[in-house]
Amino acid sequence: MSDKGLVIDIASKLIRIKSLSGEEKEIAYTIRDLLNDMGIDKAFIDEYGSVIGVIKGSIDNTLVFEGHMDHVPEGDISQWINDPYEPVIIDGKLYGRGSVDMKGAIASMISSITKLRESTDIPTIYYVFVPFEEISEGTVFKHTIEETLRIRPDLVILGEATNLNLYIGQRGRTVLKITLRGRSAHASMPSNAINPLFAMCTFIHRFGKIQFPVHNILGQSTFSPTIIECEPKSTPMIPDTCRLIIDYRFIVGETKENILDKIENILEELSKNRNILGYSIEINKGTTTLWTGKVIVYEDFYPAWIMDKNSFLIRRTYSILREHITGAIIGVWRFSTDGVYSAGIAGIPTIGIGPGDENLAHMPNEYVPVKHLLLAEKIYADIAMNIFKQSVNQ
Repeated sequence: MSDKGLVIDIASKLIRIKSLSGEEKEIAYTIRDLLNDMGIDKAFIDEYGSVIGVIKGSIDNTLVFEGHMDHVPEGDISQWINDPYEPVIIDGKLYGRGSVDMKGAIASMISSITKLRESTDIPTIYYVFVPFEEISEGTVFKHTIEETLRIRPDLVILGEATNLNLYIGQRGRTVLKITLRGRSAHASMPSNAINPLFAMCTFIHRFGKIQFPVHNILGQSTFSPTIIECEPKSTPMIPDTCRLIIDYRFIVGETKENILDKIENILEELSKNRNILGYSIEINKGTTTLWTGKVIVYEDFYPAWIMDKNSFLIRRTYSILREHITGAIIGVWRFSTDGVYSAGIAGIPTIGIGPGDENLAHMPNEYVPVKHLLLAEKIYADIAMNIFKQSVNQ
């Protein structure tokens, strides 16, 4: 097979494998075998289910190419133009679930290895492909970097979709659970009740009126109520408990404490006015069993991060990228990525360059342009061969 067909073949093979979060076993072994087929120094799967490939370089620097193997469910099949797990190319676009988020990028990273054989003057390169990112970004990546590999990379390149632009940050994300307690009564006699559902509606309205902070690059913090439920669930009965789930996206500088304080100020007022009898606020936590059987605990709080676009690594990467795409820009993601660990927690220089449009992620009929796959393959190889040719201290 020609080099041109290789990346399409790999991407198609990965799309055919359904790999929902927690069900990544088949794709993990497939990727491991693909890496071995490329003739790299080492490829293996760690206890967390991450696939790791290693190329030992002659330059005293470490580069990590990173992506996630899982994807979201396909949703309503009737909205797809084709079977979401049967890749098809239409008008130069490769369709299929996970094509843009982010099996296309993984395919380009793997196929780019063929071009690295042309150079002996490269850093040590790790290919890290993790499970469970769609549920808790950064969590498995942290375990793999700190416990399996025990390395501190000089640069992490995320393959999340950027339309092949250079992305240098994202807002943070947290999932908040708010519980309000009231007093139940017969629905025909609301004056006998303290209805926590009314109070929750008041909270949502007032919280939405807050002047959320703004960052000059990341934009404004936002909140989205996503789930609300009450108990007891009886149509002629006013509930005594109401729970709300909030997705809160926040900028650099916001902390757990000041986010929770904003909420508590409103709930304290509701409590003082006897609109509720009590309340609780917590950041959502979870425990899960990964496909390997490893059990992990995670908390849904993922820091915002932004790289200095004037730093040497950003300027050097941007220069290399523009040799392939003259109109490439520097931007940030709207969604969250594994960079919440590498940049947001560990402070490791982290950037994103990925094929396809981020707006297509999680949508029916997601696709990645074939020309993006071919370009990404060249860009990844070019960065690996040239990013550390000059001192990172310049």
